[in-house]
Amino acid sequence: MKKKLRNLFLSIFGSYSMRSFIISCSAYIRRQYLYRYFANYFDSALNKNILTKEQKVEIDKFYKKNYGKKIDYKWHNLFTMYSGKFDVKYIPLDIFLRFVDKMNTEKNYYEVLKDKNFLYLCADFAGVKTPKRYFYSINDNFFDFDNNIISKESFYEKMSNIGEVFIKPTAFDDSGFARNCRVVNVVNGTDIYSGTSIKDIIEENYKKDFVVQERIVCHKSLSDIYSKSVNTFSVSSLIWNNQIKIINYAFKIGRENGFVDWNGLGNKSLLTGIKDDGCLYDFAFCIKERKKYYAHPDTGVKFKDYKIDLFPKVGETVKKLHSAIPWLKFCSWDITIDKEGTPVVIETEKPVAVASQLILGRAYFKENTAEILSFIGKNKINKLL
Repeated sequence: MKKKLRNLFLSIFGSYSMRSFIISCSAYIRRQYLYRYFANYFDSALNKNILTKEQKVEIDKFYKKNYGKKIDYKWHNLFTMYSGKFDVKYIPLDIFLRFVDKMNTEKNYYEVLKDKNFLYLCADFAGVKTPKRYFYSINDNFFDFDNNIISKESFYEKMSNIGEVFIKPTAFDDSGFARNCRVVNVVNGTDIYSGTSIKDIIEENYKKDFVVQERIVCHKSLSDIYSKSVNTFSVSSLIWNNQIKIINYAFKIGRENGFVDWNGLGNKSLLTGIKDDGCLYDFAFCIKERKKYYAHPDTGVKFKDYKIDLFPKVGETVKKLHSAIPWLKFCSWDITIDKEGTPVVIETEKPVAVASQLILGRAYFKENTAEILSFIGKNKINKLL
């Protein structure tokens, strides 16, 4: 009887079509979670109407032509209200997330690649620098910097006097944001910043999937704006028509003694745009405060005309990385530049289109929007994948 039940289970759930269905359901749940996350956060704004009749007609015309049908105005309304700019090419979050899932779940590769520890293999293959990794844990198995498996006891022993390091989880939650990223300075088994033992910190916050890395020091052109966090470029790339296209750039900056540049909508980090010539936008935006800053509130550095001369290296690095993992057609990368002027990849994740449209008033897909909407409409990506 047990054998029959096992065979029946495998015949149902072991097939490719059923596995695809399960992954599709998972993708659908994630879309709903993210939609509620953003919709709840901006609920009052989504329910206000500031679009003109002419703007609504323009949206209807553009989406009917390229997407095949009209859409709800609420996301255009939200992006226009917050950024102060109207763009008919804004893409609603729900449509965007379905496109992301179509690009990245068709063969289920993302289920493997979403672990941040896997990025080290990809970056090494692409010849791109990563933060030095002292230790890491995968499924509660511990490894040292030479990728040798070690016991948990050996891990804690080696961590007892490691000094200042950065610890972060390698599997993010459904919101797409990391939790419990922290800097510790471990002496005699205790973090001197918090007064807590490193064993308690690990076991209470990280469970089985995390990495212990060096604390990166940014290049002067990044750290002069704010030096206490690792400020990063968020770059989205898409494999489209046999090309790797850089879709969107943004620059994330920490503040108020924070050592992370960005961790969801709830902290006071800043985000600004960056132009093709490496100059920042005139302002940076804090979503939590719903406020624009024309200079960094801690350092007083003005954003207007601030130029990052090494910026062209960032796009080159992203194209190398994406070439190494073409199974993912659509990626978002966090890249910084270290004190020697070398690009360093921090992580990769699924893109989320809200920030650039909400804060910067810039359509996420820009000149590619019509073509991508046409693809979505023709492939009827409007249900479970």
